[in-house]
Amino acid sequence: MSLLQTISYPEYQKALALNIESCEILANLANLKLNFQNSKKPGEILMKTLDRHGYSVQQYRQLLTTALNTKTILTYYRPQSKVAILIGNDKYSKLTNLVTPTIDCDSLASNLKRLGFIIITLKNLTAAELKSYLRRIFQLIPEDSYTFIFYAGHGCELCNTRCLLCVDCPTEDISVEHCVTENWLLREVAICKPELCILILDMCRNVLDRFTNPKIYKAMTAVEDYTIHRNLLVSYSTQSSEVAYELLQIECSTTIDCTYEVKTGDTERIMPGASLYANALCTRLVENLDVSSMLDRVHGDMESCIKRQRPIKVQCGVAKRSLYDPVKGDWQIILNKLKEELENEKDNCAVF
Repeated sequence: MSLLQTISYPEYQKALALNIESCEILANLANLKLNFQNSKKPGEILMKTLDRHGYSVQQYRQLLTTALNTKTILTYYRPQSKVAILIGNDKYSKLTNLVTPTIDCDSLASNLKRLGFIIITLKNLTAAELKSYLRRIFQLIPEDSYTFIFYAGHGCELCNTRCLLCVDCPTEDISVEHCVTENWLLREVAICKPELCILILDMCRNVLDRFTNPKIYKAMTAVEDYTIHRNLLVSYSTQSSEVAYELLQIECSTTIDCTYEVKTGDTERIMPGASLYANALCTRLVENLDVSSMLDRVHGDMESCIKRQRPIKVQCGVAKRSLYDPVKGDWQIILNKLKEELENEKDNCAVF
């Protein structure tokens, strides 16, 4: 007797209630080529197809058991390519040097590479250099791609504008020539019309003093306009007027069980670490979630850590997208173009 004739009514009702993702897994296990997209009754389609192919109740139950033990990787979309641009500034000529930005970039690079991203790292650049690199990169990223942009380094905020402070930034009388604004970044990345753009700013958002930095305040009256092509997620590692923390490990002959103040000479004993935000982000990247849900979990981790940073997420566009989504284009061609464009810039730039 056929599957539909012998299956119990409660089992059949559960089968009808299966969602599209579960039906896709069962169909793949049964080697059936079915398209459940836009279907209001995926469970009914699955059961009728299994019945036509002669599956028994025992075989259907076995498929269910196997599906429960199968790790599912949901596909929300197939972008043309996936490109991660990881920017780290830690060696400043005038401002205090930082420890973790380039380490953060390297940690993210290894994690995102495993997810199929083309990786571009940009380290310790002036504002003019960074803008030049980014313009060239955005010109080569094909439309309908995923762009993941991460910045770690010094930063500030004024007139509701976030600014990435580059390595040539002075301590006072800062001008727009010393920084890259968030608005400029979003305006330039829109050139390649990404299906998804993720911008993460892991930096302090201290407000600059107006009297010691008059030039940049005057320039903020002409801040760049930008447009959003499709789906945009912006994450700030901390709130306005707040600092972002680095996580350091220091080789020490005595046990430290309280807050430790870094002293002169300690920089030579600093062990590799990460910023609090980058550490939480790398931990959550292994989870197959849509990007918005993944960032929510990262922010939840941040709020429960010892140094209570309160990250902020801004989202435009509600379509679910995942960093695990497979690409449909030839990523090797795009990688070769990027390598060719940046082959003479190996001191501060890597493409792989």
